[in-house]
Amino acid sequence: MGQPAGSTGGRRPFWSGALTSPLAGMIPAERRGAALATIKAIHTAIFVSVAATVLVALLDGLRGRPRRRTAVAGAVVAAESALYVSNNQVCPLTPLAEQLGASRGSVVDLFLPARVARQIPLVAGSASILALVLNVRAWRSGASHSVG
Repeated sequence: MGQPAGSTGGRRPFWSGALTSPLAGMIPAERRGAALATIKAIHTAIFVSVAATVLVALLDGLRGRPRRRTAVAGAVVAAESALYVSNNQVCPLTPLAEQLGASRGSVVDLFLPARVARQIPLVAGSASILALVLNVRAWRSGASHSVG
């Protein structure tokens, strides 16, 4: 989720710009600041939730105990990853933030230092893959008999 300062780092969103342009056009100029703050807050909540699901899946994998919650966490991570990748690795909220006046395109960059934000796809992607590998290995070995 997110690109460093300077908008989308040269990448253009594949589909989200077409969806957000009409929405941005409906927001009056005097309300754009408030709308941008709302988008930042919503995006922060989504970001924290997805990061937590990655952590849940990774911890379950490290423990060798995949559970129902691991599958739910994996589904959330897979859906978020699919959205991000299908949009040319641009957060779907980025065009809306830019259209509402964000000086930097990525919504995450508005709350995180650029150095941290640049690493999010690498760190989250690596953690997600590791979680998947560990949980599949545990599941295949039959280590998990719990489903709670």
